Amino acid sequence: MNVNAVKDFERLLGEEGSPWFEHNLEMASESLGQFTVEDWLDLQSRVLSFSACVQERCAEAVGDFGSTDGVGVLTALLASSPHLDVAAITASQLDDMEVELPVSLEGRLQHLLDQLNAEHSTRAEDVQRLATRLK
Repeated sequence: MNVNAVKDFERLLGEEGSPWFEHNLEMASESLGQFTVEDWLDLQSRVLSFSACVQERCAEAVGDFGSTDGVGVLTALLASSPHLDVAAITASQLDDMEVELPVSLEGRLQHLLDQLNAEHSTRAEDVQRLATRLK
């Protein structure tokens, strides 16, 4: 495991209240190229302990990285984050990656879709497309 790569990624995500601009996102996303398989598993096991703000940033960075190596992290956020915005961002990122998700997430996606439709969120379309790719 490359402890420095994981710590660098977390440092680049910042904390709630710290600035988050396009260049921060790019730097965090690029840093993921240094991750090993063990680093991805470490991040996946810890991502739910991050604040809602940092979970959002993590989902954006992992999704922008675009590698299937990050699907486990994104799936963990989608399945278990209690924050609607985090789940919506994560679903959008997974939709952009065009991944297939396990059918076990069907209930979670339907619940998320219902919430997003009630709020008239544009992310509802992403969740709907993602739901059609359950395997």
